[in-house]
Amino acid sequence: MRLIAIITSLLATSAFAQTPPGDLALTQFLAAGTVGTPIGVRNAADGSHRIFIIQRDGVVRVHQNGALLATPLVSITTNTAGERGLLGLAFHPNYDGVNERRFYLSYTIPVSFAHGVVEFQTTAGNPNVADVSTRREVISVPDIASNHNGGDLHFGPDGFLYWSIGDGGPQNDPHGFAQCLWKKNADNNPSACGTGTAFYLLGKILRIDPTPTASATSEMCAAVTGQPAGYSIPADNPHVGTTTTCDEIAHHGMRNPYRFTFDRANGDMYVGDVGQGTWEETTRIPAGALGVNLGWRCFEGHVVFNSTGPCASALTGYIAPFQSYQHVSGRCSITGGYRYRGPIIALRGMHMSSDFCTGEIYFSSRNSAGVWDPAIPNVNIWQDTPGNVIGFGEDESGNVYVTNNGGSVLQFTSDSDNGGLQASGFESE
Repeated sequence: MRLIAIITSLLATSAFAQTPPGDLALTQFLAAGTVGTPIGVRNAADGSHRIFIIQRDGVVRVHQNGALLATPLVSITTNTAGERGLLGLAFHPNYDGVNERRFYLSYTIPVSFAHGVVEFQTTAGNPNVADVSTRREVISVPDIASNHNGGDLHFGPDGFLYWSIGDGGPQNDPHGFAQCLWKKNADNNPSACGTGTAFYLLGKILRIDPTPTASATSEMCAAVTGQPAGYSIPADNPHVGTTTTCDEIAHHGMRNPYRFTFDRANGDMYVGDVGQGTWEETTRIPAGALGVNLGWRCFEGHVVFNSTGPCASALTGYIAPFQSYQHVSGRCSITGGYRYRGPIIALRGMHMSSDFCTGEIYFSSRNSAGVWDPAIPNVNIWQDTPGNVIGFGEDESGNVYVTNNGGSVLQFTSDSDNGGLQASGFESE
C-alpha cells in the first residue's frame, strides 16, 4: 500500500517514456549479512569476470566463478565513525593481473578526518590477493567532520583517476569550500577564498595521474611545493596555467558527491550529489567536459539556495541537474547509480539511482534531443528495495548491482529480456 501511495503522488511520478520488462527483478546475488556493509561493486575489466565487493570496514571481497572467496583482495585499517570508511575502489585501466597489477582505494585515514587514496598491486601469480608490500600513498586531503566525505573513485575514459570529496560536513557549507578553487580557512566567510591555507579540495571532484611527481608545483594543493608527491597533474586539467587555483580540480560546487560513474558507452559522467534539507540531485557532465560547477551552495538541486558572496553573480561553468527531487514521502539522500548498458535490452540507456532512506529505485531516460524523462521535480519509481540502498556496481558484462545497508547485494535480472551484449544494441545518446 505504501508503494501504491507513493506512485500515485503527483509530486512523485510521471509516465515512463521507456518501459522496463514486466519481469524485471532485483535478484539476490549475496544474501544479507554475507558481507559487511557493502557500499559498492566493481570489476577489474581484465576478462576474468570477477566481482569485487567494497566493504566500508576496509575489506574488499572477491566473487569468482559463482563463489565468494574466503580470502579478501585486501584489508586496510580505516576510520568508520560517522560516514567514514573505505569508500571507493578503482583498477588501473590497463590492469591485467600480470603486466599491470595496480589498483586504488579511497578511504578515511585512521584517527583523523582526512581522506586518502592508496595504491596496491595484486600479487604476482595470484591476482585475487594484494601484495601488501606494494602499498603506496598517492594523495591525502584534510577534512573537518565525519560526514560529507564523497569518496568515490573511478578511472575516466581518458585514463586519469577521478576522486570525489564532500564539502567538509557543516550544514550550509558556511566556510564556502565548495565554490573556492584555492586554499582557505574554516572561517565562516565564503567570500574569503584564498585567504588561508588550512583546507583545500573540499566539495570537488579531482582528476589526477597516480604517477609520482619528483618536485610538486605550488599549484598542487595536496602536496608540498618542491617536494616529491604521490601523483601528478594532467596537463589539460581546467585550472592548470592559472594562479591561486588548485590544479587537481576537475569539477567543483558539490555538497557530498557520494557516488559518481562514467557511462561505458560514451564516457559521460553522472554525479549524484547529496542535498541538504529539501532537494536531491543528479547531474550529467558530457564526456570530455572539465571545469564544471554543479552549483552548491548557490543551488540545492535546481533551486536557488543562497545568493550572497560568491553566489551573488552568475556561476562560471554551471550545469544544472537533470534529476532533482524533493524530500517528500520519506526521501532524504540520493544514492547515485549507472546508466544501464547491460544485457537487458529494454533497460539500455536508462539511468538508475535510488534514495537511501526509502530504498526506491528510480529510472530516468534521455531521448536523442537530450531531453530527460521524467522532468524535474518528478521521479519514476520502479519499486522499493529491502533496506537502505548505499551503492551500485557494474560487472564486465554491464550487469548492474545494488547494495544495501543490511549487507545484501542484488542484481537486475529479466528472464524474458536478455539480449546479450551486442554493441549495436547500445544507445549512444
